[in-house]
Amino acid sequence: MTDSSKKPVLHVVKDWVNERTGLITFFSEFLHEEIPGGTRFSYTLGSACMFLLTIQIVTGIWQLFYYVPTVDYAYSSLNYLRLQVPFGWLIHGIHYWGGTLFTIIVGLHCLRVFIWGSYKKPREMVWLIGIVLIILTALFMFTGPVLPWDKDGYFAGQVGIGIAGSVPIVGPLTQAILQGANKMGQMALLRMYVLHVAILPAAIGGFVMLHLIAFRTYGESGPWDEKKRKVVGYFWPEQIFKDVVVTFLIFLLLVYLSAFFPAPFSGLADPSDTLVSPKPAWTFLFLYQILKIFPGPLEPLGTAGVPLMIVLLFASLPFVDKSPEKNPFKRGFVVLSGFAFVGIVLYLTWLGYIYRSDAEKSQMEAPVTISQDDSGKIKLADQYTAMVAANADKKASGEKLFKTLGCTECHTVTGVASNKQGPDLLMAKGNNRSSEWLYTQILAPQAHNQKTIMPPFAHLSEENINLLVTYLQGLTPPPGAAAPPAAVPAAAAGAPVDAATSVKNGEQLFNSMGCIQCHTIQGTPSNKLGPDLIMSIAKDKPSNDWLKTQLMTPQAHNPTSVMPSFASRLNDAQMSDMVNFLSSLATRKPTAPAAGAAVAAASESQEAAPPASSSGSGVQALGIIGDKDHGAILFHQSCIMCHGPHGDNKTPGFTAYITGGSTPPKGVPALNPIDRAVYNMDPQLFVQHIDQFIQHGIPNTEGGPNMPAFGDSHALTQAQIADLEAYVLSLNGVDRTMIMNPGIEPREFFYMLVAITSVIIMLAVLYWFLMKLLKI
Repeated sequence: MTDSSKKPVLHVVKDWVNERTGLITFFSEFLHEEIPGGTRFSYTLGSACMFLLTIQIVTGIWQLFYYVPTVDYAYSSLNYLRLQVPFGWLIHGIHYWGGTLFTIIVGLHCLRVFIWGSYKKPREMVWLIGIVLIILTALFMFTGPVLPWDKDGYFAGQVGIGIAGSVPIVGPLTQAILQGANKMGQMALLRMYVLHVAILPAAIGGFVMLHLIAFRTYGESGPWDEKKRKVVGYFWPEQIFKDVVVTFLIFLLLVYLSAFFPAPFSGLADPSDTLVSPKPAWTFLFLYQILKIFPGPLEPLGTAGVPLMIVLLFASLPFVDKSPEKNPFKRGFVVLSGFAFVGIVLYLTWLGYIYRSDAEKSQMEAPVTISQDDSGKIKLADQYTAMVAANADKKASGEKLFKTLGCTECHTVTGVASNKQGPDLLMAKGNNRSSEWLYTQILAPQAHNQKTIMPPFAHLSEENINLLVTYLQGLTPPPGAAAPPAAVPAAAAGAPVDAATSVKNGEQLFNSMGCIQCHTIQGTPSNKLGPDLIMSIAKDKPSNDWLKTQLMTPQAHNPTSVMPSFASRLNDAQMSDMVNFLSSLATRKPTAPAAGAAVAAASESQEAAPPASSSGSGVQALGIIGDKDHGAILFHQSCIMCHGPHGDNKTPGFTAYITGGSTPPKGVPALNPIDRAVYNMDPQLFVQHIDQFIQHGIPNTEGGPNMPAFGDSHALTQAQIADLEAYVLSLNGVDRTMIMNPGIEPREFFYMLVAITSVIIMLAVLYWFLMKLLKI
């Protein structure tokens, strides 16, 4: 009987495998490797990098089962994983924070090697391969944030590709490869996806193997003190124990960050959103800040020269610093230079993080504070009115102020009729208003029309009012646009007009007064509050007297009608024009609604409506998880005048500021707290209740300002509406990002993990104590 027949089966199998692969011998030598100077916790950084890379691969593959790499579904599919899949929040959170920790620990590992002088002969190749791994890590951090296709990732990718495209010679080709088209879109997302999940993992896997092989060839360099080098430690079990402790603490930190600081929801990518300041991922903020030092023709020095110089400097270090001395205290110049470099990078990263452009400051600092000075005069926060820099061009500053004050929510300046609450200002300019009239209109619009819904802007300084007046008087049609039509004769002077002109004037009034928020004039049924007027008038053939009564007192025909009265908003001539226009609809032929448009074209001169979502996606707001912080900015730009700075329309001082009395604007509901019939703890149901009002608007039956149709009028994109809805929910204590199916609640999961860990540690300590006590 042979010796092998006496061995256990497992030993036989192990010997058979080892004879043919050498794996058992390799791992045995690996585990029992001697470590000069003994084991150290500082040596765990390399193992931590390997652990985090493994974690990234595992969680990344897991996410691929749910992620859809298209601009329409990338954001929603990832949110489905985070909110609907049990423990999806944990998988995504670990991957999100794991990428950040991986980058930081790779940097610390590189710094440790630099301080210890471990890049010196004969370990040059270990250092050089490590530089390649740092570059690959940076590419992971460049491609990864783009994949959710949210605001932060979209603009980070846009800036990053722009920086790459500005590199001389190879830049345009690089940009074409990364972007795949003339703008960020589906091709860019798909290429970032392929790079992140296929090409880069294969590359980093290969170079990690080379790095380990080169490192195992010469092992750890050990301490610089020869006396300490005489102490010998072993990888197993001493260093392995330290590695396990550190990696478990890192895992615990990842779970903690995922549970208490989940990855942010920055809202669906919206290229048309000018309130977002484009910035790259945080790992490239230092380079982003460096570019500001090299403006204009010097920009290639920042985009190509500086990064290339940094890579060459690091790569040449082992060949420049040839001294065998490794003691950092005896390599003062080199070590201090390295720390200076790290300090500069960190400082530039911080500057890039806090940097705000002038445009961003003026747009994104929301005016949320209303205060009252000693005289009792109401005024808004200083940043709301301090909009004009010294020696700035008055027209440009007035236009900037016009937009920042939210005037574009009620007015257009295109020279054509719109469906907004106020008139188009280029059309109204035909009335040739004097500067005194405009000054009064801005300061106290009720002086011209007691029933106007325009709020007074008495809080503005005289200088800012004059800037607005200068801007309004200098309005000119945009390049290529038709000249604004002259003022409506009947409305302006009461002069008699022919029937065709009266119908045209009535149509302009119909558009400018917002009637198309509730009615269509296309001859087909619609889902708006009011009937389609071509169908209704052609069917009933109402008389002019009936139409006039309907405009003046709609409740006379239907006591439950929600249509507001226009008796105080139209003079006799305008009323006649409106009646003539409505009567003419009886003979108008039906027109099919334009695809994707909320309202059929009500005027031949009106511009074609943009698609339902200008974010590059057909996704509607109901399917988007919005960003409440961005929604707060939109709220203070679009809603503050009616609902108050905190959504309660009862904030001290606000009601007096808006109405001149102690009561809130008539018919304007409070949003904080919102009507209990609308409120719901389920964020999806809550959003469904308020979405219809934000999308389609609603008339005010009490004579106050109407609710604008932000969706139908395209005043806001679908992504912006989702952000606004998320903010309204937050005002009522409902989190739009509530995890609906967590598996185990995030914080409870963390506490449970800590408790289990504590028990294991106590049992291990007890076991060790008993072994010592019994001297086993």
